[in-house]
Amino acid sequence: VSLGLAVALTAAHAAKDGERRAGDVLSLALPVGVLAAEAWRGDGEGAWQLVQTFALSAGITEVLKKNTGVTRPDGSDDKSFPSGHAARAFSAAAYVHQRHGWDAAWPLYAVATYVGHTRVQARRHRWSEVAVAAGLSYGIARWRVTPVGTTVAVSPQRDGGLMLSLHMPL
Repeated sequence: VSLGLAVALTAAHAAKDGERRAGDVLSLALPVGVLAAEAWRGDGEGAWQLVQTFALSAGITEVLKKNTGVTRPDGSDDKSFPSGHAARAFSAAAYVHQRHGWDAAWPLYAVATYVGHTRVQARRHRWSEVAVAAGLSYGIARWRVTPVGTTVAVSPQRDGGLMLSLHMPL
């Protein structure tokens, strides 16, 4: 609840400077807010998984921007694909989805979608570029994040092999 309030207050403050500024602020406020919440909870493992999700999403996005040469809708440069702002925002939403479930994540997805909207309205991106950033962040979160309560055990077997068992909450 306090994270939601902090995000709402940040958005309200940023909205005074316009939608574009709100998107700029929220693209970083979401992951920073989620990281603070995980630190407050004492979930170091989750915080590390968020950092990995954020860094990989942002890093892959930058590599794609430098190598695809897609011109922005406003014509300012050729680094439109995919949206870095959206990748940052969706990395936080996708992390929360994988770690804590849909009920905790949907408000963050709504805010991340708003970040994408601000980028499209500012003519810095197309919706397809926002969607690719969201999909990229989601895929990375699926790869790097384990749900709370998931346990992994490795046990030696008599034949010299190893058995891997995974328990995930429903």
